[in-house]
Amino acid sequence: MRTFTGALFALGIALALVAVTAQRTVIAHPAPCDFLTGGGFIMTTGSGTHDVAKGTFAIGGGCKHGTPTWGHLEYHDHGNDLNAHWLTITAYLAEGDGVGDTSIDPKTKQPTGTRLVCGTARTNLYGDVYFMVRAHDHGEPGTEDQFDIRLKSQETGLEVYTTENEPGTPHELNDGNGGGGNIQLHKPNPSTDGQLGGDCPAREM
Repeated sequence: MRTFTGALFALGIALALVAVTAQRTVIAHPAPCDFLTGGGFIMTTGSGTHDVAKGTFAIGGGCKHGTPTWGHLEYHDHGNDLNAHWLTITAYLAEGDGVGDTSIDPKTKQPTGTRLVCGTARTNLYGDVYFMVRAHDHGEPGTEDQFDIRLKSQETGLEVYTTENEPGTPHELNDGNGGGGNIQLHKPNPSTDGQLGGDCPAREM
């Protein structure tokens, strides 16, 4: 009888441990994602709307506090004086399936590849817009890094500005001549918990 009671007691402890382990598994944090920062300029015609001019930018995107909603955008087209200032970040995505073209730079051991940063912005020409930035880190020294931007009116849903529809796209920084800035993908760290994803209205054609 004591043996049977002891066996039941041991079984109860084992089941309790399984339950605790299962609970810990359910509430575990998702694997951290990477993040992107960059700044510089491209040479653009705003897809044929003006003569070639600089499009200067500062961009950031990634996951914070479990969601892909960290980042920023500043963009200035010196050809038509367009200014866009971010209001919210709504998505941080790879281009393509899964992690897309993500690789590792053999020199720096940092990730390389393409990310889409999406959100809302305020402009001086088109009112409030949805934006999508395509930023590509090709590895150091950054001469082949790329940047392009698309804006859609929040009021009409129509595309009002893009750098994508002109010769030479996707745009390398300073047309690949060096000195045009840098796009940098960074390794995940404890503060970048979350997963690639989010909502990107500007991506929808």
